[in-house]
Amino acid sequence: MKSSFKGALAALCCTPIWWAIATPEARAAEPQALSLSLNEALSRAKVASPEVIRARLALREADAHRVGAGLILPQYPRLSVDARPLISGGSGRMGYSATVDVLLEVGGAPRARVREAEQLSAVAHAGLVSSRGSARARTLGSYVRSQIAELRISEADAALVVARRVLEATQRRVDAGAGSELDAASAELEVAELEAARMAFERDQASSLMDLRDALDLRSDMALTLTSPVIEPPAVGELAMLVERALRTHPELRALKARVALWSSTEERLRAEAFPRVGFYASVDAAPLSPTFGVLGVTVEMPVAPLNQSRRAVSARARESAEADLELESRLLARAVASALNSFESSRRELDRLSRKAIPAAERSLSYAEAGFRAGRFDVFRLLAAARDSLRVRASRIDAIEAAWVARIDLERAVGGEVKS
Repeated sequence: MKSSFKGALAALCCTPIWWAIATPEARAAEPQALSLSLNEALSRAKVASPEVIRARLALREADAHRVGAGLILPQYPRLSVDARPLISGGSGRMGYSATVDVLLEVGGAPRARVREAEQLSAVAHAGLVSSRGSARARTLGSYVRSQIAELRISEADAALVVARRVLEATQRRVDAGAGSELDAASAELEVAELEAARMAFERDQASSLMDLRDALDLRSDMALTLTSPVIEPPAVGELAMLVERALRTHPELRALKARVALWSSTEERLRAEAFPRVGFYASVDAAPLSPTFGVLGVTVEMPVAPLNQSRRAVSARARESAEADLELESRLLARAVASALNSFESSRRELDRLSRKAIPAAERSLSYAEAGFRAGRFDVFRLLAAARDSLRVRASRIDAIEAAWVARIDLERAVGGEVKS
């Protein structure tokens, strides 16, 4: 017990915290620009995310409860000294008395406090694991949203090329007297709307990048370049396997199980502390006109009524609540896994249909309309309608990609970690 106390004290006092909080000098030395792949961003989130840092500090605080938890002395030894002057009845030197009283816990309370402190650390560690999962999901969501905005910007640029080409051709028709100003105004409106949409996509991308900086604890002025393209997420496993994994390893369930164990250890500690404490005392009695006596004795507390009965009742109800919450959370996670998996598979089917059928058809329609416009068989409104259809279908494809990733992130949250096929 003595060696474990020293080890816990050394770990508490000597563990540096530079891994958790960057100093101002370290902040100033960070690069002005940073390129991040998705895996690099997720790896950084596991150690540098603000919620992970807070969870690590909370774990250090929880570990501090282990220091001195196993001491068997519930209080300091007491020394009582008194003087005994002779008032009447003779003459002689002044007498005195001294007593040392030591109270000990012999009912297992120190061991119970050690187990309770260990369970408190287990709860904090479960919180750290949960915060890593939350940081992963937050980082993944911000990264994907930013890259989705980049896809939308690329599609807007491609549409602008077509729209400006249509505007130039329409303006040439108007100049040649073969078209009306209404045609030119409609083509100009199409260009303006696409330019405005592109600006909105840039705003969305900037907001997502700032969310990513928050998730990774990066400076707000640091330029970020994301190098991993967002493509269709791969398939995942079967529902039964995912539900089984969620019920077995989900951080929230592990945290609830740790809380149940913590309240159980608290009940055990309170029962042990209700055991009567035993004391030993030694004294010297040197009264005037009397021989000097030495005294050795034992004291035992008399548990007339358990003084911690209120705390024992509260801890028992808290343990029961945690056990009920564990059952509720298990059923909730099973439903969440099923819902997220269904949404993910539906989004992938939608994306497959758009990619294989809708987009090729929209491209053919736009190509035919543009060729007919150049040949003079179609007016500008027919061409603009085909261009809008192509843009709408491409936007729907990006929406399906985003929906698939959102569903996958929800699935990872429900399962409690990365999901693979």
